[in-house]
Amino acid sequence: MEVLLRWEGELDNARLREVFGVQAVQASRLLSAFVAAYGPAITRVSPHAPVTPTKQFRPRLAGNSPDEYLRLVDSVGPLVRTFAVEDLRLDLSPVSSTLFALATKACLKRVGLQIRYRSLSEPDGRDRLVYPHSLIRAARRWHVRAWCTQRAAFRDFALGRISKGSIEGSPSPATKEADQHWNEMAKLEVVAHPALPTGQLQLLQDEYLGGATSRTVEVRRCLVGYTVQDLRLATDARRHMPPEFQLLLKNAADFKDDFVVRSAA
Repeated sequence: MEVLLRWEGELDNARLREVFGVQAVQASRLLSAFVAAYGPAITRVSPHAPVTPTKQFRPRLAGNSPDEYLRLVDSVGPLVRTFAVEDLRLDLSPVSSTLFALATKACLKRVGLQIRYRSLSEPDGRDRLVYPHSLIRAARRWHVRAWCTQRAAFRDFALGRISKGSIEGSPSPATKEADQHWNEMAKLEVVAHPALPTGQLQLLQDEYLGGATSRTVEVRRCLVGYTVQDLRLATDARRHMPPEFQLLLKNAADFKDDFVVRSAA
């Protein structure tokens, strides 16, 4: 209810019935309890009017991202959903539910996964034994983070490039706790590209940085490359220029081992 109020700006009996699939009487009880719990932080002009937030409203459970709102209303289903937001994010690499379940099982049980992994250098694939510890939802596709017995190191494997898989029941020789780049958090300092004119610079600071001159994004060290790609961050201010690049990773030199930082010609 708090999520709906925060992101839709009002909450009434009909909306509760639609989203939560309850009857009118139950929706009224839920709404009354909600009003009682939040007191002066919410208001309504009459007993049957929608509940709206006041300046005192501070979410207790709802987060700061509309993503949780998207998940909530999307779960209602297209037949009954009243929804004004179109989510354009696409999975360009569809994942088999069977494969996803196998990877999840291997992660939870800390056992091996025998896979046939394809790559641009080996499009027909090669058999590998990996020991996954986490699934990663990157911007465009899913990955599994795993210990690779062939490389004797932790690597990322795109699920869309795994043509087949099966559980291999031996215990993992290297667990998540040993994955240094997974456990190390990296702080990326993002700024508007300094080559932009003053007006455009301020625009991007307002749009992406909350009006500040920089913003620190904290991610796992092994996910730095994905983040740079997703945010389309320039890593060399002299070669990666606007309009193709509007944001710059100011401390790119700190992550030269995580992606290729192109030097000036």
